[in-house]
Amino acid sequence: RLPRPMMLPTIGSGVIMSWCGMRGIVTLAAALALPPDFPYRDMVVLCAFCVVLTTLVVQGSTLRWLIERVGLRGDGVVDREIGIARTETARVALRALDSETSASSAALRQKYQARLQSGELQSSDVRAEPVPMTGSLQRRIVDAQRKALMDLRARDVIGNAAFQAAEEELDLFELASARWAGADSD
Repeated sequence: RLPRPMMLPTIGSGVIMSWCGMRGIVTLAAALALPPDFPYRDMVVLCAFCVVLTTLVVQGSTLRWLIERVGLRGDGVVDREIGIARTETARVALRALDSETSASSAALRQKYQARLQSGELQSSDVRAEPVPMTGSLQRRIVDAQRKALMDLRARDVIGNAAFQAAEEELDLFELASARWAGADSD
């Protein structure tokens, strides 16, 4: 019994696995194991190294093309598991906030309730209805925030350390919003 359901192997997944398999590493190990006085040992090691390097470069650079060509798609298990993790961690955070009554705890409670809802949507098999313009609205908001941040730095209202910390927060928010905008458009 498997701990979680798995996709059955297909011809396409077999092709991908064989393409990603080790190539030449055994040859290189065997070449390096040759005794030092073996005739042309240096040439054999060089050839084995070139085989490994070539297969890494060729196979590595063509892997994406091959995956697309074979039509291999993810089954969404990781996204659902991320949603489960997000849901459970948000529930724990909300339970920890139950005894708090400060204004900052109320703001945190709202954030974790939103995280709980998004996690529940992500962990379910049913996709939420896409919200129109969400991605472009979030991008406009982040762009406006970034311009304001640069303006504060240009006017010497904030220093480099504060600028970098605030910019990092904006980057993380932008990445998170881009991910959810992409999930909404699926």
